[in-house]
Amino acid sequence: MSRQSNIYCNGCSTSDFINARYKCQVCSNYNLCTACYDSKIQSFGHLSSHTMLRIELPSTANPEPITKQYSDQMNRLEDSYLSRYMSNLAMNQPKRTLETLDQLSVDRLYEYLTRLDPNLRTVAEKLQAERVSGADLISFDENDYKSFDVTYGDKKKLQLLIERKQAGVSNVSDLSQIQSEITQLKLVIKSQEEEIAEKNNSIQQLEDILSKQEQQTQLQDAIIQQLQEALEKQKQEMDMLMEVVEQQRTLIASTQKP
Repeated sequence: MSRQSNIYCNGCSTSDFINARYKCQVCSNYNLCTACYDSKIQSFGHLSSHTMLRIELPSTANPEPITKQYSDQMNRLEDSYLSRYMSNLAMNQPKRTLETLDQLSVDRLYEYLTRLDPNLRTVAEKLQAERVSGADLISFDENDYKSFDVTYGDKKKLQLLIERKQAGVSNVSDLSQIQSEITQLKLVIKSQEEEIAEKNNSIQQLEDILSKQEQQTQLQDAIIQQLQEALEKQKQEMDMLMEVVEQQRTLIASTQKP
């Protein structure tokens, strides 16, 4: 369906023309939609016997369904791809025993704290120097924190770590492996976003083509309108000329009478 600005069906007054409209080649600025043309509508002096020009109209249907359909398809593809990726990653992941805080050795505690928060490096170095393990850290009291000259902020971080252990959620996994997996997932998502952007560009190009076709149709209408106006003007001039000729004939005939 195409909406033609300032152009209406002279049969039913609609401006929404489906696929095509019919323009009378006899009447001035007279248009019919397909339904009225098929019904042989006659109005405003127009006769069904008049020659009609069929003007094909481009479809201007909202491209949103195309965009939505593609978006849904890409979402399903991305979900499927990520599911397979995570499944393969889990299958290829080497099995390792997860260490809880109380199982960390002195050196492993140092590594874990520095990876967890680089700002804990100073505290981690002090604990490593005094050979404090994860089990030792769990049993720390206020005097222990003071003896290691731990700041209030670092103490809160360590206490939170211990609380997580007591809550049973302090499994220590390999953070570098997790970061690697996150990086790979980001690359996958970025690739999918690039594909979506490319498809969106294609849709935009299609919209531009439809817009140009609409402009060409409007230009064609304007040219036809100008031609019809010129023909109408020529017809009026011809009528005036014929009237003058008839007057001359009458005058000549009257002068020739005896």
